Amino acid sequence: MKFAYLIIAHNEPEVFGTLLGLLDDERNDIFVHVDAKADIEQFCIFKTERAGLYFIDRMSVYWGDESQIAVELRLLRAARSAGRYDYYHLLSGVDLPLKSQNYIHRFFAEHAGTEYVGVTHSDFNVSDLERKTRYYHLFTRYSHILSNNRGGNSCNGCCVRPATGWSGSRRRSA
Repeated sequence: MKFAYLIIAHNEPEVFGTLLGLLDDERNDIFVHVDAKADIEQFCIFKTERAGLYFIDRMSVYWGDESQIAVELRLLRAARSAGRYDYYHLLSGVDLPLKSQNYIHRFFAEHAGTEYVGVTHSDFNVSDLERKTRYYHLFTRYSHILSNNRGGNSCNGCCVRPATGWSGSRRRSA
């Protein structure tokens, strides 16, 4: 069984290096996008011994922006053009697996063909979705200029309440 790990990195290169070490397995290929706003040299110093490691062309990625989807698609295209994989795993550059590669590969082999993308409707998920959709996040590409807390998630005026009739993730009928 062969896996493609798709990593979107933008900060904390030391954690990224740890992640690469934990994914370094001959059954894996690792495709990495480093945000164009980050210092690439801090990420390129890390190598793998057993896994294939591929850095793709860079672009600027912004929170809550279509650029996040664009970079995911770039990673998927790079992996698809490199070969055939049984599973594609999308990670942030600061995510770390809690289990070993042997455990992860065994789990997916025992559940071959099962997809693990889904939505649940628990109270937590509804409140988390409402937290993320309560406001329109305008000018996400410029929030670092608008915010005194550079690099934070604070919008400081770059988000607005939606128009009346919008509540969380659903529209109210008239």
